[in-house]
Amino acid sequence: MKTRFVLKFVVAMTASYVTAHTTDETNEVARALLGNVLMTVSMSHDIGDGTRIRHLASGATWDSFLKQGEWNGWTPEKRKNAFLWYLSTLGTNDCTAASQYDKELVRVAVAQCRILNYTNSVPAIKALALNPRGICRDEAILLTINFSPVADATTEFVETIITNVSGYSSGERVGCYWEYARKLQLDPCTNGASASALSMFYRNRKVSGTGAVTLDRLFSDKIAGYAQSSNRLDTALSMLMVTNMRPQFVEYFTGVTNQLLSSGQPLPWINFDTGGN
Repeated sequence: MKTRFVLKFVVAMTASYVTAHTTDETNEVARALLGNVLMTVSMSHDIGDGTRIRHLASGATWDSFLKQGEWNGWTPEKRKNAFLWYLSTLGTNDCTAASQYDKELVRVAVAQCRILNYTNSVPAIKALALNPRGICRDEAILLTINFSPVADATTEFVETIITNVSGYSSGERVGCYWEYARKLQLDPCTNGASASALSMFYRNRKVSGTGAVTLDRLFSDKIAGYAQSSNRLDTALSMLMVTNMRPQFVEYFTGVTNQLLSSGQPLPWINFDTGGN
């Protein structure tokens, strides 16, 4: 239900962006803005294959992105609103059916939000990340988490991604694990939201092998006693039963298992928060 609310909210935003112009006109202005940025990207940046765009000098500020001057009555403010309207459509558009050029514009739009540090784009970027027909979702996921605090809403978003193993690629999910775990590593984890985030990760630790190494390191750092616990051994053994995993993954959890079994000390079981067994 919350996902639907986000989508409805983003769609509702378009009404304030499109006032004196048609949606087609607004869309063309937004595409022109993004196309101008795209033209400055070196040909060596093959953004069509999903390569992340992080350095777009021509759009490093709102002024340089919007360009000074009139565009047949489209003031800088109106051009900004056209861009915001464009963002608001990404959560409901079938981006997979777009032309290659328009797919590249979507990637530029997401990159622009990052470069401009445009935190108000979170509702639109989150909607894109949750769009089953969206593209550039890996970057949208990372940006949503990067711009969001450790909070229950962010934790719910992350859980939606990491537990949907059929709807998201391993690359999309592992990026989600990494980015939120990074925020938790930097967080003192003394408030309820942080505890809930750790608990969410803990109860989903066996969903798949994706992100398992990241979680093992996070739990060892943030959960008292986890590093020498039966919980960790149980999880490690479960991960070693996952098929078709990379040698580095197997090597990591083999090392964890051997370390725990050779400790010569009893391994206590930790009843961690509400994370379950």
